[in-house]
Amino acid sequence: MNISPAQWHSVDSSDSVSRKRGELERFPPGQDGRFDALTDLAGALYDRYKREGEIADLDEAITLLRDALGLRPIEDDDQSFSLNNLAVCLSNRYETLGVAGDLEEAITLGREALVLCPPGHPDRCVSLHNLACDLRMRFVKQAAIHDLEEAIKLLRTALELRPCGHPHRSSSLHQLSLCLSNRHASQQVVADLEEAVSLVREALELRPLGHPDRVLSLNHLAHLLRRRFQQQASKHDLEEAIKILREALELHPSGNLYRALSFHELGLCLSHRYDDQGVLADLEEAIILGRTALELHLPGHPDHSVSLHNLACNFRRRFMKQAGISDLEVAIKLHRAALELRPSGHPRRSSSVYQLAICLSGRYDSQGEVVDLEEAITLARAALELRPPGHPDRILSLNNLAHLLRRRSQTQDSVDDLEEA
Repeated sequence: MNISPAQWHSVDSSDSVSRKRGELERFPPGQDGRFDALTDLAGALYDRYKREGEIADLDEAITLLRDALGLRPIEDDDQSFSLNNLAVCLSNRYETLGVAGDLEEAITLGREALVLCPPGHPDRCVSLHNLACDLRMRFVKQAAIHDLEEAIKLLRTALELRPCGHPHRSSSLHQLSLCLSNRHASQQVVADLEEAVSLVREALELRPLGHPDRVLSLNHLAHLLRRRFQQQASKHDLEEAIKILREALELHPSGNLYRALSFHELGLCLSHRYDDQGVLADLEEAIILGRTALELHLPGHPDHSVSLHNLACNFRRRFMKQAGISDLEVAIKLHRAALELRPSGHPRRSSSVYQLAICLSGRYDSQGEVVDLEEAITLARAALELRPPGHPDRILSLNNLAHLLRRRSQTQDSVDDLEEA
């Protein structure tokens, strides 16, 4: 996201929050200059939040910006700047805490700001870009394709206003790549994935070593290459993704807000390489990385369920290799925790239901408890219902349910189960 430069252009890493507090104290309510003092302190707090990750700084910045917005008349020419700044802070808090109300308010504020920035306004591209980012985040949460289509349209318009040499061009390239990646995941149009890769490579060229957002583009490019590997089985893509992610982790300072994403993505890449090549060291490292990502994605974090799910899958992989029942027990526990965070309607619920069924099937094979087989069948049926004809993973669920029904027919001599299988 881009902060509106008209208000926070003077805020940089050298600004002291305590100094800005002192300036605010010199402008009590009702005195001229209070608006600027509120906005500058909010900017210093936001800047410190981005560097140190203290949510209290972001909370205070939001409170200050609400106060500042109340001091500015609706018809004020610079109202869009205040709206954008508050929207950006709310979006950041949503990314950290996952409170839907923050995102909805950010979208409302973003639409208001865009109305105040008609074509030709110097900050129209900022409003276009920020609103698009928020719509994409809502798509990720709610899977409403119209949000994503609007975001793509807004970003293409913003990109036209940010030609080569524009200081924020890399940001629009990166965000448009994210949106096209999401649309590819939803609709499986290969052209979207290829364009997403091209866009993020261009963004990465504009973010050389030392650029604060280089790591974001490294993570995203690695994610796209891993996705392309899954579709096209190009080992070159997977190896490049692993190399990129190791660079990203070297660039991450300890405590960086996006460090967990690098751990998570590298763990996935190593898991895929383990599946492809069978080198146990890759799986062991993937488990270590998964544990670290989970520690950084605490309960309440939007990606907590993702970390639970992926770590569970890797423990099951190790169980399949080494037959250590403790690994399978951990996998089941983690999958159950992830499933609680993916209620009916969640876009990834079918994956958790399917994987838990696989784990319970494995425990039944190991220990022979009929209750595990029964629950596995129930879960497999539920997963199949969530994967209707046309779903890319429907065949996996069909095969799994058939396997489980065949197993039950062998145990209970059930002709009906065998016929259904």
